[in-house]
This record gives sequence, structure tokens and C-alpha cells, in this order.
Amino acid sequence: LRFFFHQSALRFVRTFFSGDERDHGPDTAEDHDDENPDDIPGVFFQNFKVKPCKLKVDYLPEKVDLDALKHGSYVEIINLMPLNDMVLMLEEVRIRDMTGWGTVAAEVLSRWLGDICSTQMHKFLTGSAPFQPIVNLGGGMADLVIVPVKEFRQGAKLGKAVKKGTSTFAGKVAYEAVNMTSSLSKYTAKLTNKAASKLTKNTSTSMPSRPTRVPRNVRDTAGHAYESISHGLKEANYKIIILPYREWVRSGPAGAARSVVRGIPVAVLAPISGASEALSYAALGLRNQIRPDVRIEEEAWRKGLNGDF
Repeated sequence: LRFFFHQSALRFVRTFFSGDERDHGPDTAEDHDDENPDDIPGVFFQNFKVKPCKLKVDYLPEKVDLDALKHGSYVEIINLMPLNDMVLMLEEVRIRDMTGWGTVAAEVLSRWLGDICSTQMHKFLTGSAPFQPIVNLGGGMADLVIVPVKEFRQGAKLGKAVKKGTSTFAGKVAYEAVNMTSSLSKYTAKLTNKAASKLTKNTSTSMPSRPTRVPRNVRDTAGHAYESISHGLKEANYKIIILPYREWVRSGPAGAARSVVRGIPVAVLAPISGASEALSYAALGLRNQIRPDVRIEEEAWRKGLNGDF
């Protein structure tokens, strides 16, 4: 199963299933006294079984509740960093003699959380954004030994087995390098664009938005990359040439010189932001070309957000 969680959605689910009748207000007890004894009771489950399954989870935190963390709610630790492609194994759950869908769901979630906390807590560290590339590269290095041994035991020649292990490792290194380049350059683009926006009142400083369609390869990124670079250069041209020229016409060389000085920071930041966005989007296309399975997952996620999936 594939899940994309946001902290607000997880908070709603937790609140929904943890609510009980005491939360309905002070008149709850009186309402119970007036209940008809012939009312239909909740669904009774004599036996309830959930088979084991595997989850692949992306989690986007919003904020950390520091007060809850100080009082021992260590679940808040997962809100420190986003989680990417974390795989969790959910154990089989068997429940007997329990009434109500909410009660059963709460019991299932409680058992799953207990098992995850006792046996799979390390995955919240290895699946977090800062550590995931290191872990994946470590797995690639292990493949240098594990894959050749496995292939050799299955009857493959030693040279062919070593070649397959090496290609597996090289593929993981290439993927992580491209993925990291895309993430870092995207962050650089946002940071420099934000700085440029603060230095100017011109609303056109904002970078062009990315296409809604997921790029399948590097060729699909050419249009947006060109648009991003052009936008950065046009912004620099506007600050260094057009505005100083207008000031020259209006107030002479002194005004033009002041306009050039004021425009230098934006003229430097805007091209950097455009080039960084172009590099990030091109690297994203290369990543999807290397790993089509990642692209397919992202396309499914976008279709789900748009209500078309």
C-alpha cells in the first residue's frame, strides 16, 4: 500500500478514532438516561482479523509540539523532518469480542503503533530526508557483495555476477546524486528568489510555476528550464539597464548610478535563482528517466490530489 500523509490529516485521524462519549459535553449522562433500551447496539465483532501488509509512506510534517515532547510524547519526534519512501511492515492483528467500528479501529492502530515502536523505530531515522541518501548508498555498497554472491549461487558466472552487482551500485549512486542535486538546487532557487523578492517591490520577481505534468525525461524539462533562465536574465536586465536608463532620462547620471547600485543585489540573485530552478527541474527529469517507478508513483500522487485517480 502507498500512502502520502500530511501532519494535519494524521492529526484528524487520531482525533477521530480516539474520541469517546465523554467528549460530547456535560449533558451526556442525562442523554443516556433517556435512551430507549430497545435501540440497536453497535456492531459486535466476535472475530476480527487484519492480515499483515507492507506500507510505503511519505510524511510531510507541519510543526512540532515542543510542550508535548517535553512531557514525554516522543511521537512528536517524527514531526522534526519529512519522511520519504519509508517502508513499514504491519503485523497481523486478531481481535475477539469487541463492539463498535471506532473501538476496533483504535485497537488495530494501537497494536500496529506498539509493534512499530518496538521493532521499526530505526526506520523513522533512516527514512528521514537528511539520512535517506546515506542509507541508500550504504545499501548500494552492500549490493556490491550481496548481489554477486546471490547470482553466483544461482549458477551465474563470477564475472557476470560481479558486473551485475557493480551496475546495481552505480545505478543507486547515480540516482541519489541526481535526486540530491534536484533537491538542493530547488532549495537554492527558493532561497535566492525569496531574497530577491524582499529587495524589490516588483511582483514579477516570482519564478515561473512548474508544469503540472511530471517530466518523463530531460527533454520534457527543456521548456520550463528555458523559461526559468530567461526570467532571471530579464529581471537582471530590468534592474541594471532599463531602470537606470529611465533614471538617466528623469534625473541624469547621478540618479542612474543610484539605480544601478540598488539593482545589483537583484541582478545577481535573479539569474542564480533562474539557473538553480532550471538545474533542479532538469535533474528531476533525469531522475525520472533513471527511475520510471518513482515517476509513476509521483504521477499517481498528483492524480489523487486533482481528484482524477
